[in-house]
Amino acid sequence: HYFIQSNLRMVEHTESDTELSCDSIKAIAESVGVKDLSVEGSAYLAKQALLQARTLLRDAMKYKLMTHSVELTTNHLERANKRPVPIYPSITTKPRRYCMATSRGREIYGAKEEEIDLDTIIATPPPKVHLDTIIATPPPKVPSDVQVKVHWLTIEGSTPTTPENAPMEDDKIILDAPSVSIDNVETVNSVAAHEISREQQLYFKELTTKCISTEKQVREEAVSSLSTDPGLAAVLPRLTVFIIEGIRVGLGECKMYYVQYMLEMIENLLQNKALRLEKFLHDLIPAVLSCMVCHQICGRPLEEDHWTLRLSAARVLAGLVKAHNLGTNQLNSRVIKMLHHALDRHNSSLVSTFGVLGGLCELGALTISTILLPDLRNIYRRVELKCATSQDPIDRHAKERIRDLLVRKCAHVAQEHIPELLRYVRKCAHVAQEHIPELLSTQVCFVWCTKCDMDINKLQR
Repeated sequence: HYFIQSNLRMVEHTESDTELSCDSIKAIAESVGVKDLSVEGSAYLAKQALLQARTLLRDAMKYKLMTHSVELTTNHLERANKRPVPIYPSITTKPRRYCMATSRGREIYGAKEEEIDLDTIIATPPPKVHLDTIIATPPPKVPSDVQVKVHWLTIEGSTPTTPENAPMEDDKIILDAPSVSIDNVETVNSVAAHEISREQQLYFKELTTKCISTEKQVREEAVSSLSTDPGLAAVLPRLTVFIIEGIRVGLGECKMYYVQYMLEMIENLLQNKALRLEKFLHDLIPAVLSCMVCHQICGRPLEEDHWTLRLSAARVLAGLVKAHNLGTNQLNSRVIKMLHHALDRHNSSLVSTFGVLGGLCELGALTISTILLPDLRNIYRRVELKCATSQDPIDRHAKERIRDLLVRKCAHVAQEHIPELLRYVRKCAHVAQEHIPELLSTQVCFVWCTKCDMDINKLQR
């Protein structure tokens, strides 16, 4: 308040020395068409104009100080020029009359209100409106409905040049992330929305080169550093692109060892507590799922052990889901629903079925008991039917692998849930033969018979 008052005193001190001459008032009057203005009238108008100007400047200075502005602008003058509007405006030429009313010995004065005769208003006919005038008046425009127009945002990674996709002028230069090649590390057109320093680029190139090195010791040291290095956050987007492209190239060229390198990198990144992989799950999970359900990973599927690679991918998927499952994203239920839908597909190969079953088994005992055990008998029947109708030798190996996987993963879960029935099947096998149809209707007996290497076809007959 002291600051405002001191500034206002300064304004008043400067205004006291300012005067508006009578000649200026006469010149202004002649410019608007008023001639023969007397000296007394011009002096009076000069005082009134000077008073109004001072009031306007004083109010504008208050707005300037209240808004903490450096200079007095036209906005402050415009705000000061606005006069308060009365709440109940009334324009009349008649003088306002007041009347006195007494109440308990006190005199009260109030405005005298005129009484309005309603009969006169009712008797007054309404104004006539001609029909031609109504017809000639154009009707209002009908509002248009809301319409949604569909257009492509991106086509194969590139934005089409359409009027709906206007080019942005402020886009920065996006650096290219290193891609994956079996023999060499090159660059590929991919999106990395941030810049890194020259030292980080050299570190990234050195790290990715060692992670795919043919020397085992060098590769293990580089991959193990991914789980402990806290400074990988800057290069994590490019590292994710490197892993995704590596899996794509490995699956496309049937280089199983290369896919294994990429899975090891994901597993070590998952163990690093200083990194957050939530922003990259939409890229990592589809890549890992491709490793699980891909029809052919290696060039010689009968000789090379690609089954272990599929189970490794299933473990990596389970680690990603368990580490990032929240109530908001529902990652666990979404992955289970996707795998269950892939399991119900009748046109999928047995190799892909093995990968799907491996992923469901790695997601925990609750998934096994709620998804696999209720449908275990139908699953194995579909496997046998597919193997019987197929002439591919890989399907016979897949059938044995699926059987071993179900026995190894589902038997202990069944033992925990129904121990009495398993104890009955184990101790009273000769009695169980008389009740084969009833026991086969349960999933647990099917698992136990498979575990004991019993011939399912003979039991069914």
